[in-house]
Order: sequence, then structure tokens, then C-alpha cells
Amino acid sequence: MKTKLIPFVLAAAVCLSLFAGCQSSELHSYSEDAASASPSTSADTAQTTKDYTPAYESYDPDEVMLTVNGIDVTWGELFYWYQFDVSNIENVNGDISDWDAECSFAAGKTNREYVTENALDTVKHYCALESKAKEMGVGLTDEDKAELQATWESNVQSYGNGDEQAFIEYLAKAFLTKDLFDHLSEVNKLYARVLENMFGANGEKISEDEVIQKATDMGYVRAKHILLSTKDDTGAALPDDQIAEKKTTADKLLAELKGITDKTQLETRFDELIKEYGEDPGSEYYTDGYTFQSGAGTMDTSFETAATELGEYELSGVVKSDYGYHIILRLPLKAGAAVEFTSETDMTPLSYYVAQDMFTAETDNWAEESKVEYTDTYKKMDLAEVFSKAIRTSSAG
Repeated sequence: MKTKLIPFVLAAAVCLSLFAGCQSSELHSYSEDAASASPSTSADTAQTTKDYTPAYESYDPDEVMLTVNGIDVTWGELFYWYQFDVSNIENVNGDISDWDAECSFAAGKTNREYVTENALDTVKHYCALESKAKEMGVGLTDEDKAELQATWESNVQSYGNGDEQAFIEYLAKAFLTKDLFDHLSEVNKLYARVLENMFGANGEKISEDEVIQKATDMGYVRAKHILLSTKDDTGAALPDDQIAEKKTTADKLLAELKGITDKTQLETRFDELIKEYGEDPGSEYYTDGYTFQSGAGTMDTSFETAATELGEYELSGVVKSDYGYHIILRLPLKAGAAVEFTSETDMTPLSYYVAQDMFTAETDNWAEESKVEYTDTYKKMDLAEVFSKAIRTSSAG
């Protein structure tokens, strides 16, 4: 799996708990918790805390190890990415004793290949982005620069108690210099600017037809539902007689809706019944229905399965889930339909996710086509030898 452009900035955030983004309010009343993306560990898995400083000191941090499209990549920069992956592996599996053994994080790759290729792929992505931005005449705005400065000052306050030098020393513990930290922050902003230039910040430069076609290929579905809840305000199940009444009502509503053959009239009446009977609070926000990617695990399984199996303007039967009884109407995709709300008033439309997907394909191509030249030092470097210098400081089983 390639290391994509966006995750390289997230890597810095994970490492330092910086750039903490606001998690969007989950308004899908029946969405399931996302599974953890981190590798699972058992109770007897070795946990390691290691000092990678001796490995870092193998070379001068300013020594150029390679160039991407003529952009220098130094040892300090490259080591940051090496150490990020190595520490992840060793925190889960214990010390890497055999660099040529298969990596548990990537089937079919050795530890050496996984760490080396991830770092190279990451720097290729953002160096290629910088090259393309320059070619397109796209740069950071004054607003971007002001935001970056404000973020820096906020981090100085939060992690350095207002002392810039203390924050710089804090960064150094994760093998980040101020220059590299600033560089990654700037590239993150540049990513947004280039994407906006090509597709629009929310994909508004992509035609409606293209958004719908691409979203269809990506497995997106849009559906409205009438939910008759079988739980009370505390989440406890209603008495059996009340649940039976809910089922009777659902059957009655479904029978009425199946008698409507005109698509426009069907959706209009469906909306009326949502307002009259629907008990999903998310319907207040998701007025276009729920737009979701099939298989992404963001929706209740029963709901997703039923909605995905329908054709456009087809009605489901009465679908039972842990939340109650649903009547589902699948609808055509809309470029401007909300996929997610980031606050009670701000939403992210389908076109945004299509733009992200299209831009990822572009950046992958740019990285693949980038010209990489390696120095003699890089060619002679042995990761096993470099990281053998790291010192275990503590462990727990």
C-alpha cells in the first residue's frame, strides 16, 4: 500500500499529537463505530521504548541522500520517515531482529522493503507536488501563511509553555527540526491549494455528471429512510406491544408508498412521511438522505445492505435493525449531497470526496513519474546497520 500524500502530514500529527483536527459530529444515528486502523496486539506482545538518537547520528542530518525532481532530501528528513515506521513496527512486534524477514505490516514485503519504500514513496509524493505546484504557478496565500504562523504559535504555547525554544526541543525528540516541521506544514497547505486549483476546494470544478459517474464507480449510494425507533430516549428497548405497533405502522406506510408510481410524487410523499413519522434526528441535517460509500463501515449493516441492493427509486421492505424499523428509498446520487457534517452547519459534499480521489490519482502519477537520483551515501546505507545502534530504554510484556 502506498503512503499517500495526506497521511504523511498525519504522521507528524500522530507522532507529536499536533495539528489535532476536530472530529466531525456523528449525526448518522445508526452509524457504527469505525474499527481501529492500528495493528492489533495481544497481551504478550513485546512493547518497546527505544532511543533512536544513535541511529539518527549515523549521518549528518543536513547530508543530501537523494533528490526528487532536483529537490534535495536530507538524511534528517529521510530519517524522520524511517524512524516513524520502524518505531511503529517495534512498538507492536518488538525489536526488528531480521530486516529481511516478512513485515507484519505488509504481506509480501520484508521489513527493509517496507520501511525503505514507504519513506521514499512519501518524499516522492510531496516533492512531486512541490514541483507540480511550481509548474502550475500555485503557491501559498497570505491567509495560508498567517494560519501556519498562528498554528506554530499555538503549538509553542501548548507544547512549550510559550517558550519557542522549548517547543523546538520538543520537536527534536521526534527527530523533527523546525525547518522540517514548517516544510511539512507548508506542503499540507500547498496540497489544498493545488487541489483547489485543479478541481475546486469541494470539487465544484468537476461537472455534475463526472462526479456522479466517479462516485458510482467508488461505490457511493444515496438513500432516504423512515425510521420507526424501537428504543426509548435512554436507548432501552420499548415494551413488546409498542414495538408491535411500530411494525404495524411501518407496514401501513410501506403499503401506501408502494402504490405511488411517479418518482417525483414518491419522493415528495416519502419526505412528508419522514417529517410525520420519522424518528432519526439525523434527517434534520441530511435533507438529501444519507450518501455513503458501500463497504466503508460507516452505516448500520442492515441499513447499508438493504439500501445497496435497491435500484434508484426502489423501496425496500420493512428493514429491522438494532435501531428499529426502516423503510428505505434509494435515490440517484447528487454532487452536492452531504456525505458528512463537520459541524451542525458545515457539511462535506460528495463532490469533495470525488475530488480527493481524483487528486490522489494525480499525485500518485506525479510521484511515479518523478525523477529520483541517489547519492553514493544513500546507495551504501544499510538500514539494519543504522537501526542496530538504537538503544532499548524500557520494555513491557
